[in-house]
Amino acid sequence: MRDDLESVVQILGRHAWDGEVPWPQISLWLENFKGEVIDKEEEQLYALYALSRFMYFGRRLVREMLRSLYRDHFESPLKQEIRRKNGNTKDFALIQRLYEKELLATRFLGIGNPAESGAHLLYYFRQINHLPKDLFADISTAFEPQVRDGHTVGYAPRDANIKRYVFFDDLVGSGTQASDYLGHCLPSIKAESPESKILYMCLFGTQVGMDKVNEPNLFDGEAMCLFFLDQSYKAFDNQTRHFKGAPDWFNLETMRNIALHYGKKLWAGAPLGYKSGQLLLSFSHNTPDNAPPIFWDEGAKSTWIPVFLRYGKFTEYL
Repeated sequence: MRDDLESVVQILGRHAWDGEVPWPQISLWLENFKGEVIDKEEEQLYALYALSRFMYFGRRLVREMLRSLYRDHFESPLKQEIRRKNGNTKDFALIQRLYEKELLATRFLGIGNPAESGAHLLYYFRQINHLPKDLFADISTAFEPQVRDGHTVGYAPRDANIKRYVFFDDLVGSGTQASDYLGHCLPSIKAESPESKILYMCLFGTQVGMDKVNEPNLFDGEAMCLFFLDQSYKAFDNQTRHFKGAPDWFNLETMRNIALHYGKKLWAGAPLGYKSGQLLLSFSHNTPDNAPPIFWDEGAKSTWIPVFLRYGKFTEYL
């Protein structure tokens, strides 16, 4: 049984994961499970099975998703809007000309500071979609602080010719990052520039996260994702899709207990991931903290070898 699972994971590693997660790393990770919940061999079997259900997206696939995100959620809808406004014209040269004009009046911005994953992915987003670099900005270059009595009280667009701002990220898990980063400035941007469209695009979004970013004080229904992660993507939920059709020996409660036991040693406040995200999800550029720490923690608080890399913000875990 273990040999079969190892074979499955090795095939995933070589092909689906583009060789970015080598078997020696996986083997070292399995040795973290020392039999503190159930027998050691059984624990490692559970860990191996969970890994075989993990969704990992390598560089090549991430680039293709960025292409799809642009085409399906920005380019096509905008061209359709242009066509409708021009009497449902079939003059594709006219549509393309007007689209390029609209594109020049658009700015793409990453969520978080320039060192975080949203801004990092914009580089690849620009490359794969052949977009000019002048279409990309950050908060400070796109908006000017409005200061009164020495305090910033709002933000206004620096360029009155810009009609559309598109904020971008890889994953919306809880929606907390977008809320923390933009909650204080979006209302004033909307007030200063009511004609501007303010949109949000991401690769993956959970139900909770998308509900949060679509609140009126944030993107007010203008947030969209390429892949929607409903409740069934929570790994240890009773309705989880990850372990449907599991072999007879597999027990979901046992798997949850293993993840909780070791996860509490690594991140006591969130042993199943930030706000109990329970996402079996990772990218070549980073692993979100919404995934259980047993997959990505580097052992800052308890000796541990990760299987996927996470480049954290160097803030102390609770």
